[in-house]
Amino acid sequence: MAKRELQEINAGSMADIAFLLLIFFLVTTTMDKDTAFVRSIPKKVEVKQDPVEVEERNILAIKANNQNQLMVRGEIFSDPSQISEFILKFYKTNEINNDVANNFPLYSHTSMKQIDDNIRLVESEAEDLENKGAVKSMIEFKYTQLEEWIKKKRALELLGGKDLPEIHFQANIRIEVQQATSYEIFAQIQTEIQEAIYKLRDDKAQELWGESYGMLKRKFDAENGAQEKAKLDLLDILYPARIIEVTPKK
Repeated sequence: MAKRELQEINAGSMADIAFLLLIFFLVTTTMDKDTAFVRSIPKKVEVKQDPVEVEERNILAIKANNQNQLMVRGEIFSDPSQISEFILKFYKTNEINNDVANNFPLYSHTSMKQIDDNIRLVESEAEDLENKGAVKSMIEFKYTQLEEWIKKKRALELLGGKDLPEIHFQANIRIEVQQATSYEIFAQIQTEIQEAIYKLRDDKAQELWGESYGMLKRKFDAENGAQEKAKLDLLDILYPARIIEVTPKK
């Protein structure tokens, strides 16, 4: 009896099938995403003199040790959500009236006349440096100062008050963690800071224009409008986010 020949299996399409399966799994698989915070890192500046000492009232120090315990201005916080409330207090305590008796940042109040006087002064200094052939960096620095004063002028016009309130230029939030501090705690601290700054700006936006801070940002991102830019600049001046992250200790 003749032996029946076995038919060969056509494997020509197996590579295509494997490739399609690979694409399917790549498309449908979800990847874990780390929580992170993106900020612009300032350029290194060569300091030729001792840094100015910062008053204690202008520092909001947030610390976390290797046991993930939180301390804000020397006070232990068992609940991280308390941080945002303390930050609001840090900004708001002296916003209306300065009281040197408390331990919070003082505010300056700049009138339109003071702003105009400073604009004229800085313009004159910049022109004088150009006429003397000063180094480019010095001239650029003066024009940066001029831009800041012009921004303050627009902000006060938009605010509509008699003066522009600004928290002390040294006021800052300082984060200090240790190398063994968990990233979750670090992320919580950052979240609480962002939440507090957002609330401050959102409340003021609602008060001045009846719209949320988030809506202003979305409008600016979509249209890049001059009006939205001026409003965002004002909110940034009123409630600046000055955050210092100290190198983690062992």
